Amino acid sequence: MLIEIKRDKPEAVAADVLAVPLWQGATVGRRGAAAQLDARLEGLIGDYIESGDFKGTLNSTALLRTRGMIAAPRVLLVGLGEKSEPRELEHLRQASASAATTARKLGATSLAVLPPAVSATASELAQAITEGALLGLYKLEKYKTADDEASQNALEQLTLLATSASAQKELQRGAERGQVIAEAVSLARDLGNSPGNDINPSYLAATAQTLAETTSLGCRLLDPAEMEELNMGCLLGVAQGSAQPPAFIILEHTPRGASGAPIVLVGKGLTFDSGGISIKPAGGMEDMKMDMSGGAAVLGTMQALARLNYPRRVVGLVPASENLPSGTAVKPGDILRAMSGKTVEVINTDAEGRLILADALAYAVEKYKPACIIDLATLTGAVVVALGSQATGMMGTDDDMMTRLREAGERCAERVWQLPLFDEYSKQIKSDFADIKNTGGREAGSIIGGAFLKEFVGDTPWVHLDIAGMAWTREGKPYVPKGSTGWGIRLLLETLESMPAPAAKAKSRAKAKAS
Repeated sequence: MLIEIKRDKPEAVAADVLAVPLWQGATVGRRGAAAQLDARLEGLIGDYIESGDFKGTLNSTALLRTRGMIAAPRVLLVGLGEKSEPRELEHLRQASASAATTARKLGATSLAVLPPAVSATASELAQAITEGALLGLYKLEKYKTADDEASQNALEQLTLLATSASAQKELQRGAERGQVIAEAVSLARDLGNSPGNDINPSYLAATAQTLAETTSLGCRLLDPAEMEELNMGCLLGVAQGSAQPPAFIILEHTPRGASGAPIVLVGKGLTFDSGGISIKPAGGMEDMKMDMSGGAAVLGTMQALARLNYPRRVVGLVPASENLPSGTAVKPGDILRAMSGKTVEVINTDAEGRLILADALAYAVEKYKPACIIDLATLTGAVVVALGSQATGMMGTDDDMMTRLREAGERCAERVWQLPLFDEYSKQIKSDFADIKNTGGREAGSIIGGAFLKEFVGDTPWVHLDIAGMAWTREGKPYVPKGSTGWGIRLLLETLESMPAPAAKAKSRAKAKAS
């Protein structure tokens, strides 16, 4: 989509639809762009508000025909809901998505937005509008036939109206950032929504290679023979039931001049999960194509970091496999040896995500000695029971990073909620025949998953995000259509960019200031 920032007056902008976001209970007033627009429309907007036909509740809309009084043939009033500073940008994202999807349903090819007054910067405002519109318009069309009516309506241009040259530059910066982020989330959604007969470990590996070819990222792939040399018995054990070979994806973002230990992101890449020998119920199993959502989030985040020129070193690791039942599949009671040397008794083959992550975490610790590891995984159904679809379960050993993630989640509306990880929980995974076992009974299921992963990070600062309740939705929302959500990319980017400047750059700035 073409995204433009223009200094046109609202009444002069040539767009099929002009969207005017308004806060609940607000009036047009006597000054400003909205008041000027209302005057040109002979008070039409004010009449809608005063009559109560448009109240401004979040995501409500009212369509006005302009009858040639301004350049745009239609004005779309969009409700922002009650004005609350902590939620302003989230309300704007939703309203922008509502405007964009409404315009598409009208058959419009161009949409202009008159930005409302918010306490955020112009750049943040533009980012929110752009993210909302692009993510709201997201559709996976690859598997639709050409004559699908919904595919014929395409919004091709989004215009944000600026009031000054300085505002125009800030809006442009924010819109560009919003587009980069939306494209990264859309990549993850495409991967999560596509069927398992297309998206297998080799496909994920090829996607990573494409990212490296189109950005500054470095890419390395480990084949099964290399995994064998590294003693990745857990990853290989999960994969042995499938005809598809596993893949171990390594993406590196290394900005020029960056030094110090990297932050490592690890994403579960289970491209289809039947449960293995401990097979899942048939109902809903088709959704298990999304069990690689953590890996997809890591791929999307790495793409965005490269395009946004993030100044720190970041490594993305995605252990990828299928989990299928066959004569060669791992069985309950089998004992696997992880890369770290720990032995794991497999109690339930459907607790496979923690197995493939175990080898990825051990690899991260040994090869990179990272400043921090953050892993994302659709790990447990238990976290859905605990938190529903409102927040991701978070646990770990790095209090500073968990605080950053929590605060970033509030800003970008991808919330996390910290769960305890007391030493006592580790008693539930002690095995009679191996070092540990991969499940610990029904109690504290999501925490036990975290306790298992903790066994493979040693003293390295680490955070685990169980995204099982957030990675997939059966109920569409304004900028999150049904299916794969691409959850976690915006959270990770917001978190990483909240960190202080890398040490080398911080020192050089201090030196320059002293001189």
